[in-house]
Amino acid sequence: MPIDSTVSYPASPDAVVAVLTDEQFLRDRAAALNAQVQEVTVTGQASTVRLSAPTAGIPPVFARFVGSSVTVVERSAWVPDGEGGHRSALDVQSEVFGREVRVTGERRLRPEAGGTQATVTGDVRVDAPIVGKQAENAVRELMTVVLRKEDQLLRARLA
Repeated sequence: MPIDSTVSYPASPDAVVAVLTDEQFLRDRAAALNAQVQEVTVTGQASTVRLSAPTAGIPPVFARFVGSSVTVVERSAWVPDGEGGHRSALDVQSEVFGREVRVTGERRLRPEAGGTQATVTGDVRVDAPIVGKQAENAVRELMTVVLRKEDQLLRARLA
């Protein structure tokens, strides 16, 4: 299942990546998602966030399998892209009953008139026979929620 999101911010790519790699911002984003932070590690422009995310609101077909929360690990390592912006691999993973759930792709911050264009592109893969495609769609919808919350928090921080 593809993920494709583009938004703009009224700040430079350097300012946006500084917020995206700020430990307090990462904790605030988890709180906005009602997730419990287990670990946040930030080294320069690289971060790893491990959290326990609630599963409330997931499709009923999956609710009986996943319990009330799942552990999610997100890794980012921002690097300059040579065009005045930054890029990072999109790497979010979880495991549910021994089955891998993974979101992979790319995040890019590009300069544009008046600020930054931020794009997220990627794919969702769920290693689950029979229900894999349904589960991938559910994870894609959850990623949309995560990106929307992140956008709201970024706008507030950059204002």
